[in-house]
Amino acid sequence: MTKLLIVDDEKSVRYAFQRTFGGCFDIITAENGIQGLDAADSSRPDIVLMDIRMPQMDGLTALKRIHEQYPTLPVIMMTAYADSATAMRAMQEGAFDYIVKPFDNNELRLILDKAEAAVRVRGTLRCECVPEAQDLPPTDEFIVGSSPVMLEVCKQIGLVAAADLPVLISGETGVGKELAARAIYQYSGHHQRSLMVVNCAALPDTLVESELFGYEPGAFTGAGKQRIGRFEQCDGGTIFLDEIGELSLPAQAKILRVVQEGTFERLGAGRPLLTDIRLIAATNRDLNEMVRDGTFRGDLLHRINVFDLHIPPLRERIADLPQLVKYFIRRFGSQVSPPVTGIGAEAFDLLADYNWPGNIRQLENVIRRAVILNRSGIIDQADCLIEDHQPAASEFSLALSRRIDKLITQGESRPYHQLLAEMETMMIDKALALTQGNQVRAAELLGINRMTLRKKTSLLIK
Repeated sequence: MTKLLIVDDEKSVRYAFQRTFGGCFDIITAENGIQGLDAADSSRPDIVLMDIRMPQMDGLTALKRIHEQYPTLPVIMMTAYADSATAMRAMQEGAFDYIVKPFDNNELRLILDKAEAAVRVRGTLRCECVPEAQDLPPTDEFIVGSSPVMLEVCKQIGLVAAADLPVLISGETGVGKELAARAIYQYSGHHQRSLMVVNCAALPDTLVESELFGYEPGAFTGAGKQRIGRFEQCDGGTIFLDEIGELSLPAQAKILRVVQEGTFERLGAGRPLLTDIRLIAATNRDLNEMVRDGTFRGDLLHRINVFDLHIPPLRERIADLPQLVKYFIRRFGSQVSPPVTGIGAEAFDLLADYNWPGNIRQLENVIRRAVILNRSGIIDQADCLIEDHQPAASEFSLALSRRIDKLITQGESRPYHQLLAEMETMMIDKALALTQGNQVRAAELLGINRMTLRKKTSLLIK
């Protein structure tokens, strides 16, 4: 039977795991990270399920120590205090997965099944010695948010950061693609070397090649002295090409050569130069569609899209809005007099009732402007100027009105009950989508208990 080591400082949690999974696994328990390390040495478990916040030794420290001795041992981290930095650090340190309390037992069982499958595969392979993971210094939390979709993004960042391969970050304007790129850089093996950020959309076509690759004296009119390009400047480090879809086809061809061969030429030079860089690119455009239109090279897309990281828009992670608002108030509130320390309920409702087409960047500007306008220390509705956009509620109200008209004019026998049933189905589907099928968290979002949600979902399936 597969050995499962449970490391948690709460006795009730350990007991619950024993009762739930005792028939499926050989359960071993430990109260803290130190005991967990001893149990890993003495019992040699196949899988570890470990809490993060524990006395004497926290879970992340224990995770690092365990992987120093047993690099291939699957360790699943769990916490009741979800935040993006912890998720990224856990995955960067080699966690098999990361799960937030309270969780659905079925969800956890799926993760344990995956870990068990990994153990079986590991048993059929010859395990080579794995180098010790680099001990990264603590970093600022670049990404704010603990919604399920953002924790998944952070998990992916933690996984891809240590892998020295190209990453393509996709997402709408203003979602924080550069912040994601910086997080990848901070958690990577290149973090002690330079990071070069290039906004491709801001480079005129006539200057792209000279900016990226440099030039020799006399290469063109006005080139009086040698210029070192961006790729050469960050040799050994990371280059982030923001809005790579804006580059011309000739520039794309030269970048393809850098990615494929690690070489480039300065304008006017007769010999290639070597460069060793990690490429992270970002775009708010559909590059696959651009390939079909002939405006983006398919071979370059395949090279830069080794790992695709999608950053969701703010409207799909609206559960993060309270954290984001607090973060921006802390960031800007102390810069004015009197200092701004909070936001009123009506003002927050105004922000929550908006679809944020400009995403995080727009929210940042709205909060910064509100802080400047405020004179009471607490942001109110009058301070929140959201330009000429209409709140999402007005769009929803229009669609709802049309649906009501259609139900009534079509002569439905019970239009009232029909509309309520449709609304209920939409809310349940949305909550389950946002929580990736976790019924416990979906019920919390909906403000109903889990049993009620189970009954309603079973009725919907029927």
